[in-house]
Amino acid sequence: MALVRIGKVVKAIGLKGFVGVGGSEGALAELPRVTLRAGGAERVLAVREARPQGRLWAVRLGDVAERSGAEALVGAEVLAERDDLGELEDGSHFWGDLEGMPVETAAGAPLGVVTGFYATGGVDVLVVKGDRERLIPLAPYVQVDGAARKVVVDPPEGLLEL
Repeated sequence: MALVRIGKVVKAIGLKGFVGVGGSEGALAELPRVTLRAGGAERVLAVREARPQGRLWAVRLGDVAERSGAEALVGAEVLAERDDLGELEDGSHFWGDLEGMPVETAAGAPLGVVTGFYATGGVDVLVVKGDRERLIPLAPYVQVDGAARKVVVDPPEGLLEL
């Protein structure tokens, strides 16, 4: 089965073992299980509960029942089996679907390729590697052209020069 990256554990939430997951687009609410990847190791955990909390999802996984267990998961990539994900709404994409796609400005200037994402708890950030690494806020500057298999960024003037 193919695994797709759907987010990242960005923090522990509360005292009962919940973690905050960014970038999941709500997929977690419907999944029976996820795979966490950190430090080259993978661990499959059941999704016990998932609910939106601001820009993150508060998720309880496997037998994690206290804050210290949740803190141990911070930084892990969250992956799901493609067959478990179902269909996305038009215009929506999973992070893993974008990795490796070429990135260009709205004017057509190439910037590089998508190499990753950062779930910040606020606006998620696209990592683009070309002549240098650029961090570009996903909303509202990034559009995915699925037909052309490319990402187009249209940030305000000066943002790409930072």
